[in-house]
Amino acid sequence: MAKSRRANAVLFGFDFQVNAAIVLMLENVQELESLRLEGEEDIELKLEDGTEVLAQAKAVEKASSDFRNVRANLKKALASLSDGARECNAKELILITNSPNPLNDDNTRSIFFGDAHRTFESLPESAKALINSYLAEVEAPLDTTKFKIQILPFETDDDLERYKVVYSAVDRFVGSLRLNISGLGSEILKIWQSDVFRNGTRKKEEIRLNKKDIIWPILVVATDVERYDEQFMEVFDDALYDEIIAQYKDVINSCCERYEFFAKVLSDYQSFEFNGSRNDKCKQFAFSQWEHYSEEFPLVNADYETKKGLIQVILYQIVRNRLKINRIKQEVRL
Repeated sequence: MAKSRRANAVLFGFDFQVNAAIVLMLENVQELESLRLEGEEDIELKLEDGTEVLAQAKAVEKASSDFRNVRANLKKALASLSDGARECNAKELILITNSPNPLNDDNTRSIFFGDAHRTFESLPESAKALINSYLAEVEAPLDTTKFKIQILPFETDDDLERYKVVYSAVDRFVGSLRLNISGLGSEILKIWQSDVFRNGTRKKEEIRLNKKDIIWPILVVATDVERYDEQFMEVFDDALYDEIIAQYKDVINSCCERYEFFAKVLSDYQSFEFNGSRNDKCKQFAFSQWEHYSEEFPLVNADYETKKGLIQVILYQIVRNRLKINRIKQEVRL
């Protein structure tokens, strides 16, 4: 039983770390260069200006009622952040926790309401004194002007409740992209949680991601071939389209997850000469240029018409959504 509880605690810690990383990433998305997760607590964000945001993710399974270890968590976080700060140019040093009472002090508990972000300077004197007492035991203590305690509410087995603040952060970010795709926030969060940040059961000791790794799923969803365009379908065979989607969705996704392929298609489209409307140009490009990309699709069992149709569908979706793609890239400075 004890072993089972420990395993559950580790999985809970991993889950919190992943979602804390997503929240911190979104708070720094424009300046972000790369992100690293290590163990079940370390989060490191490298920014484009050469500085770093270091965070310690400290999760408590029964956060709303169990405050026995929160001071120990604070002490460990301060020591770890101090160690990390000596090895980089730190912009921020963060203890991110789901405990609404991270100091186990009823006098300061109210200041950590909700998803609070409290800098050291904004804390009451009693809280500063507690933190300084722990830092006094550290050989080379961190710079308190860079230290912050951040609360990420995260508890219960109900997904909507556990992830509500994370959902909110993702929805705000997705809203800033102005893509008008229903359900995009929840779809992207699911991809980030299960595929990008965690890699399934999250057995790796370390996960490293650059901004392209993190943002690219949004571009893939924005150009999803299952969100077809009626104008395109007026000139494309319905039955062939359905067959392509049914049989080659994995091929489509594999292709559309390659940044270089997107970039090449959009560059070729820019130089494609056509005097008609933009919608007609998208169709003409897809229908007339598909053979230039045939080597990108080594489909062994596909006949000529299927391969032709598959490439045309992909090309059309990319160029038709070029404004969305550019908007995403500009918003996150990719």
